[in-house]
Amino acid sequence: MEKFKKYFLEICTIAAPLIVGNLGHTLTGAVDVFVAAKYSVDALAAIAIANSIFFTVSMLGIGFLIAISIVLSNYRGAKQHTKRYFSSGVMLSQVLAFITWLALVAITYFVPKFGFEPHLVKDIQIYLYVTSFSVFGMYLFQGIKEFLLAHEIVNFPNYLLISSVLLNLVLNWIFVFGWGFIPSMGVLGLSVATLLVRIILGIAMVVYTWNIIKKSGHGNQIYDMEYVKNILKVGCPIGIGFLVEFLGFNIVTLALGRHSAIYAAAHNILITLVDAAFMIPLAISSAIAIKVGFYNGARNYNEIRNFGIVGVMMCLTFMIFASFMFAVMPDIFIGIFTHDKELYNVALPIVSLFVFYEIIDGLQIALGGILKGLKMTKQVTFSVFAGYWFVGLPVGFYLAHTRPLPLKGFWIGLFMAGLAIAFVEMYFVLRRMKKLKKEYLPVIK
Repeated sequence: MEKFKKYFLEICTIAAPLIVGNLGHTLTGAVDVFVAAKYSVDALAAIAIANSIFFTVSMLGIGFLIAISIVLSNYRGAKQHTKRYFSSGVMLSQVLAFITWLALVAITYFVPKFGFEPHLVKDIQIYLYVTSFSVFGMYLFQGIKEFLLAHEIVNFPNYLLISSVLLNLVLNWIFVFGWGFIPSMGVLGLSVATLLVRIILGIAMVVYTWNIIKKSGHGNQIYDMEYVKNILKVGCPIGIGFLVEFLGFNIVTLALGRHSAIYAAAHNILITLVDAAFMIPLAISSAIAIKVGFYNGARNYNEIRNFGIVGVMMCLTFMIFASFMFAVMPDIFIGIFTHDKELYNVALPIVSLFVFYEIIDGLQIALGGILKGLKMTKQVTFSVFAGYWFVGLPVGFYLAHTRPLPLKGFWIGLFMAGLAIAFVEMYFVLRRMKKLKKEYLPVIK
């Protein structure tokens, strides 16, 4: 076990700030849910549906931007100079943001056609339209964050995220409930707060990295077409994978929204809890991808294997702990967000279900980190697609519509999806590791 201590500490060095940042991201969303729930159940249901649409569309671009850290970490392992690609990544982030913004604005006008409860439609449209402008700040932040992650510079962006939680809470409370000369704006206030926070995050990252690039003393290419092509090649499967995964989750939200506002609101609370636990293995997975990517570029099989094993064990250990906490005190977690008796009674029984989902989710995200580091992003996308669309959603819709299980049935389907994804990813990892052992070990000797 002592030999794995080095790998554990190196993963922790990268993952710890990422965990802080991921928790910041989750807590920002949790603040939205918390404030919306305090305002009204309808407001909570409306932002749940609007965010489902927003993130389903925007995660495609996020997937492309995540490829920046994967491509650059492989470049670094191969001893290539990488800081000159900074401007290319920034430009790509804004092009993707513009495309995403156009798509979101267009979808806003079709919301009345989606069959939601009529009293929710206006708030859904307002929130979706205003937050559509926030993709410019969100993508700018993500693109620069991935650039820094590739160079294992992880403290600033992630501590910036956690510090934005308080700002988000203050702005949400002021704009939703009103303060001084600022009137109560309800759902509009939630969207304005989100827009301002994401713009501030993007600007802060530009200011920070401008000094880093200037001090590096290296030339910085404004636009490198070959680099962008590599990002698109690696990032396209990641983006599609995110789209498939978020679409899977959010189709559930949209279906529940058509069924009843109370189910959509309960699902929003449950997703927030799952996301909060998921942020730690997600950070570990990102660290695995960076270390595996670096040693893949260096053609070092032993280090790839060791970082993969330790990373998987770290993710599983945490998720077992998280599952235990959800199992023993589900009422406390639900009670954080609502004291509405009906909402509480709908959400509480489901917590006992996703304790199993958490463990499987931890395994699949760790395996996905290994595959991404090896630039096997198509395989990750295939596993996610197969899990959600061949297993999870069919099972969920069957149970939701043929049994009296509208919410519970969907969560059973999501658990089955996670299990299928983990199985497929395990197969791809084991097969690839056998090939790498033959390809790389002779070079090491």
